[in-house]
Amino acid sequence: MENKMRKKWIRGGIFLCLVLLLLSNLNRILCVKSPHGVDQARYLYVQPKNKIDVLFLGSSHVHCNVNTQLLWDEYGMAAYLMTGAEQPLWNSYYNLKEALKTQKPKLVVLDMFCPSRFYDDFQPGWADENLDGMRISLNKLEAVYTSVQEEQSHFFLGFTEYHSRYDQLTTEDFQNFVWNRKTQERWKGYTPLKRHAELTEPDMSHVTTSQEMTEKSKEYFEKIVELTKKEGITLALISGPYLLEERDQEVYNSIGQLAEKDGLLFWNTNTPARYREMGLDFSTDYADHAHLNEAGSAKYTAYLGKWLSKNYSFPDRRGQKGYESWENQLMKSGE
Repeated sequence: MENKMRKKWIRGGIFLCLVLLLLSNLNRILCVKSPHGVDQARYLYVQPKNKIDVLFLGSSHVHCNVNTQLLWDEYGMAAYLMTGAEQPLWNSYYNLKEALKTQKPKLVVLDMFCPSRFYDDFQPGWADENLDGMRISLNKLEAVYTSVQEEQSHFFLGFTEYHSRYDQLTTEDFQNFVWNRKTQERWKGYTPLKRHAELTEPDMSHVTTSQEMTEKSKEYFEKIVELTKKEGITLALISGPYLLEERDQEVYNSIGQLAEKDGLLFWNTNTPARYREMGLDFSTDYADHAHLNEAGSAKYTAYLGKWLSKNYSFPDRRGQKGYESWENQLMKSGE
């Protein structure tokens, strides 16, 4: 009798394992993929543990403009872009908490574009890019609760939206399996854009007034400052080049004052002098009004890397064991 029961439990266990394996692989096929936030979060989990030295947080102004391969080639910087489209500071905060589960970065570089441009306490339009890639956990639950007012279970569970993707599947959907871990590990978040737009260079040097971030943005900025201090992580603030508006500059003026109070550096590259220094050409180096193309990102990355290396300390990891995935990164094709 005992043998029969044991065999029954074994068969049941095997069946359950097969069902879970099937569901896991179906999830990998049907889950949403996007190099504008979802993949940045999802591929964080396959990065070598405790190997990311410089963690970038923020909007698409980072993952379209900062070439992690160039930062590695020039400085040996083991960087990763934990970013998402129009990522507000509350999502940056929860992404930082998520990254700290497996990584111990020495430097966090925080993009300040979104708190300068967006004034809504909830931004559901791009919430999926900033939430779908996170694994289910208490941290994700808090991120969902903070980010969206409606359909919270939809954003928390993720798979509730998969049923609509059956007729949208591509070959990429069938490559997201465990045995592709090494390939996924090589991707560090950079999303190059290949299109081209001709723009007119902005000049906001006449804007001297200040305007504060929203209370919610300020609250989560302070949470990020507090968390990085607690973890012994250096924090840097940046804003990459784009067609900024007067109100953006007003908020940047306020952020500069806030950074000075907290003993932080804020590197806003949106001035005519800095455009000249990085050699940025508005007729050839932009993909659109908000993002640099691949050529422009190379110029900005070189400029940013020089500033980071001058003002902060991080190891040169070239040739060190455990950093092979940075040696030959996987650059995703741009739009």
